[in-house]
Amino acid sequence: MKPSIARRAALRTASTLWLANAVASLLAAADSPALPPPWQHQDVGAVSVAGSASAAGDVFTLKGTLDIWGTNDGCHFAWQTLKGDGAIIACVLSVEQTQNHAKGGVAIRASLESGAPHASMVDTPTDGAQFLVREKDGGATTSQKTGLNRGTMPYWVKLVRAGDKLTGYESADGKAWTQTGAATVKLPETVHIGLVASSHQKETLCAAAFDHVTVIRAAE
Repeated sequence: MKPSIARRAALRTASTLWLANAVASLLAAADSPALPPPWQHQDVGAVSVAGSASAAGDVFTLKGTLDIWGTNDGCHFAWQTLKGDGAIIACVLSVEQTQNHAKGGVAIRASLESGAPHASMVDTPTDGAQFLVREKDGGATTSQKTGLNRGTMPYWVKLVRAGDKLTGYESADGKAWTQTGAATVKLPETVHIGLVASSHQKETLCAAAFDHVTVIRAAE
């Protein structure tokens, strides 16, 4: 039995919508350059709005929700693995002021789990640069800061791993560095190192832009 005229029309409409959505997805992918290898990215934590990461030339742009704080985090994380000692440096070009405590910066995490031990060296639109650390799985996050920067951007951040010691630094020019904070965190030999963005909001993405992103591996 042949489908009815109404049924055939409905099938054509569904097919047209599917094709339109497929084309839109392809165009969106073309407009969002992939991260260069070995970078990967994903949301950390129970986000309700998916984040994103892209790179255009030397500029990385991350969009993320929630917050890096408390006993578990929510953010978007662009990362690569680091075995042993190393460091990451980035110039924070901008952090969208979705909230005074929105964050963009660099991080070293024991894993991609939301409650993982980590250290993050971030900049915020109001409070400026902060060194955030969670010393044990599911533990509370603490903050250290110098007060040198109150949200002025561009601003440079650096995070260094030497064994289980993690140290955060800040700089106005990427040359003269001031230590922001330090902590001892028990970490696996291989960690995740990269860029983070969080909005301090549940359903609003915060865009953070970075350039001069450099991962340094002591073994190289």
